[in-house]
Amino acid sequence: MTTHALPTALSPDAAARLPLAERGRTYLSVRIAAVLGAIGVLVAALTVLAAWQLQGPAAIAALLLGGLALVGLALTAAWLLRGLVGPLGPLTAATARLGTGDLTVVVDPRSAGELRPLAGALLQVREHLLRVVSQVRTGTTNVALNAAVIHRDNEALSQRTDTQADSLQETAASMEQLTAVVRQNAGTAQEAHALARTATDRATGGGEVMREVVQTMDSIRASSRSIQDIIGVIDGIAFQTNILALNAAVEAARAGEQGRGFAVVAAEVRMLAQRCAEAAREIKALISASVHKVDTGGARVDEASAAMAEIVESVQRVAHMIGQMDAASQEQSSGIDTINLAISRIDSTTQENAAFVKAAARTAAALQERAVTLQQSVAGFDLGQREHGSAEDAVDLVRRGCELLRARGRDALLADVNRLDAGSLIDRDLYLIVLDENGIFIAHGNNPGRLGKGPEVRDIDGKAFGTEFVRVALERGQGWVDYKWVHPVTGEVSVKSGFVRHEGGLVLACAITK
Repeated sequence: MTTHALPTALSPDAAARLPLAERGRTYLSVRIAAVLGAIGVLVAALTVLAAWQLQGPAAIAALLLGGLALVGLALTAAWLLRGLVGPLGPLTAATARLGTGDLTVVVDPRSAGELRPLAGALLQVREHLLRVVSQVRTGTTNVALNAAVIHRDNEALSQRTDTQADSLQETAASMEQLTAVVRQNAGTAQEAHALARTATDRATGGGEVMREVVQTMDSIRASSRSIQDIIGVIDGIAFQTNILALNAAVEAARAGEQGRGFAVVAAEVRMLAQRCAEAAREIKALISASVHKVDTGGARVDEASAAMAEIVESVQRVAHMIGQMDAASQEQSSGIDTINLAISRIDSTTQENAAFVKAAARTAAALQERAVTLQQSVAGFDLGQREHGSAEDAVDLVRRGCELLRARGRDALLADVNRLDAGSLIDRDLYLIVLDENGIFIAHGNNPGRLGKGPEVRDIDGKAFGTEFVRVALERGQGWVDYKWVHPVTGEVSVKSGFVRHEGGLVLACAITK
């Protein structure tokens, strides 16, 4: 067996300069050659010794057997070097490349000779690592993206919560001022109610006095009419007295000298009757004027009484309304106290919510940092072309989505896409986006925060790419749309191209990174 080329590989300096795979193969070759060489020397020595001890045909047979043993030993050495040592180099090199994170290495079990099971196992390890690293990268990217969205939303929610808390504090302060004003109004309403009751009592008393005045005026009016009647009687008596005096004067004139004294008396009686009649007429005129004035006064008193009755009724209505206002003010004061207490509780709850939102924002930020750290930990693995989906993969994923839509309907498609990583329509960094014909996101395989949004979703250049997806799909049926995207982990700006297709009243899209 030839071993003259192997000792040079055993030099420490030379071995250190060889690659790992070459060193491993050299060491194994040297060991196999040394063992088989020792066995060959031993077999040769035994053959020579047996031939020396034997004579004739026996010695020849011993030499032939020894030669055959040496040939078999040489064939075994060749088989070991070809079946084990030869494939060991590529397998060792592939293992070394896997150890450095290079998952693009190609392992062919068919050329591994006797090490074919080891090559197959190594191939399985490579495929498993490919899937794991790809899923980790996609998962960490999705986690980082969602964590960034959650962090951004929590920051916005925190700002809104702080604004709401400030507004609630201002509202609480305004409610306290309003409560003080309402309480003051309630006190004023109570005082006004008391004054209204007093005014009602006094107005009622005034009405009673007016009724008594009316009754008195009615009595005066009746007495004036009675006096007028009496004056009429006196006037009649004076008239009759005057007639009698005239008759007595006539009779005295007839009597002559004997009736002169009676005539003087008759004249005096006549003069007295005339004076009584004149006095009666004057009294009658005065009484008539008084009766007229009493009638006029009575009418005024009646009007005043009616007005006073209306005033009393109005004062009573005012008192009733003020009473209702007082009751309403009391209820309003009680209601405002309740509202003030509720606002205080809402303010306290809002403050707690603000603290919870800030804690959630910190948690989301920490989650994003951990996702970035995990992404960096697998960044050393080189997946080659299998790391990202290709344009053909994007077209195929959209095609599969259309088939699912036709086979199982709209709801099944949306449910599958919105299951995110648990759905069937996801391939490494590829996922489906579904929009309606109005440009509203109704399913998203990576970012559920975009659901329900439309033209407000824009890239870093302000392009409403969702609206552009719909426009291209409706106009052409299918096509590609480019937009810019910021990687949630690295922060790098990259150009993405989305393949869109119009199917069943929906627009399906899948984007690749250029």
